[in-house]
Amino acid sequence: MARPLFVAWALALSACFTGGFLSGQPCTADSDCGPSLRCEAGVCGGPSAQTSPTTTTTAPTTTTTASDATTVEPTSTTTTTTTSDTTLSPLTTTTSTGEEETTGGGCGIGRCKDLDLLFVADNSPSMLLKTLILLDFITTFGNEMVPELRQACSVHLGVVTTEAYPHNPVECQKLGALVTADNNGDPCSFTEGLPYATLPDLDMPLTLECLFNIGSDGHPDEKPIDALFSTVGALDPSLNTGCNQGFYRPSAFLTVIMLADEDDDNNDAQGHDGSEEIFESFWTGSLTNIKPTGIDDLYMVGLLGDPKMGQPACAWDPTENDDGFGTETTPKLRGFIQSLPPERYAIDTLCNVVPGGNAYGALLQEVRAEIRAACGA
Repeated sequence: MARPLFVAWALALSACFTGGFLSGQPCTADSDCGPSLRCEAGVCGGPSAQTSPTTTTTAPTTTTTASDATTVEPTSTTTTTTTSDTTLSPLTTTTSTGEEETTGGGCGIGRCKDLDLLFVADNSPSMLLKTLILLDFITTFGNEMVPELRQACSVHLGVVTTEAYPHNPVECQKLGALVTADNNGDPCSFTEGLPYATLPDLDMPLTLECLFNIGSDGHPDEKPIDALFSTVGALDPSLNTGCNQGFYRPSAFLTVIMLADEDDDNNDAQGHDGSEEIFESFWTGSLTNIKPTGIDDLYMVGLLGDPKMGQPACAWDPTENDDGFGTETTPKLRGFIQSLPPERYAIDTLCNVVPGGNAYGALLQEVRAEIRAACGA
C-alpha cells in the first residue's frame, strides 16, 4: 500500500545505494525497483532476479563522513572504484587462519584494539515488509558507527540469520554460519577473502550491501539465541575454525546487534520451537562467561518488535501466512538484553517506524557513546 513512498525514500538515501537491495521484492511498476531493476511479473528483477549493478566511483570530498555501510558488491562481475582514505594506513595483517594481528601505533578505541560486530538478523517471511526499515537502520549505522570503527586496529563484521542461511555454500548452511552470499546466491567479495568484513571493507559500500541483502525467504522457526551462541562457539565450536574462519575472538570487544520482529519462543502461536539448547534464564550468564573479561568486552543492541513507550503496538497476526504479519512484542529477547547493565545495551523498535530520514540516529549515537565509554575512550 505505502510501498511507492518507501521506494522513493530508499532511492534518495545515498548515491552509493544501487537498488540491488530491492531484488526479489514485490512491485507494481519499475519505479518501485530502484535505478538498476525493472518490475517483471510483479517482482523487482523478475521471479529469478539476478542483478548486475553498474560501476560506481566514489569521489573524495572535503567534508566526508562514513561510507554507507549498507551497500554491497553482489557479483564478481561488478567493478567498483573507491577513493582511498589517505588519513588511514594499514593497521592489520591477516594470518592463514584468518586471525588478525594488531599492528601500527595509535590504533584503537581507547583500550579496545580489536572489535567483533555480529548482526543476528531475522530473515523469515514476516520480515518482507520491514526491508526498508532495516535499510534505514543499516544506513544510519554506517553514518554513525563506521567512522568510529575505522579507529580500531582490526574489525570483524559479520551477519548470521535466525536459521541456517539457504544461500551459503552447502557445507556452510548451518545455524550460526556467517552469511557469505546475497539473497540471489551471488558471493560477497570481501577484501581479505574471509567470510566476514574487515577494516578495508568499511570503505566498500557495495560489499557491505551484499552482506546485509539476506532477503526474507528464511525458515519461519526463528532461533536468534541459538544462532548467536553457535557463532561465538558455545553450541558449535567447529564453526569458528571452519565456516567462520576465526570470526569470533575471545579477547576482542564483542558487539551483538539483534534484529527481529518476533520473540524467541518455545512452541509459539505458530507451533515453532525456537531456541532450546540454552535455557533463557542462563542466556546472559552464558554470554558473559564466554568472554574472558566478562561484561567488560560486551555490548548489545536490540531492534525488536516492541512498540515505543506510549504508542500502540503494530498489529501482530500470527495466523497470517506461515510466519505471521506485523510485529510481535518480544519479552524474552528484550529481557535477555536488558539483563545487562544499562550502559551495556541499547534498544529500539521495528514498530511504528516510518522509513525515510534518520529514525535510528539517536539510538546509534547512544551506541557509539556507550561503546566509547566502555572502552575508556
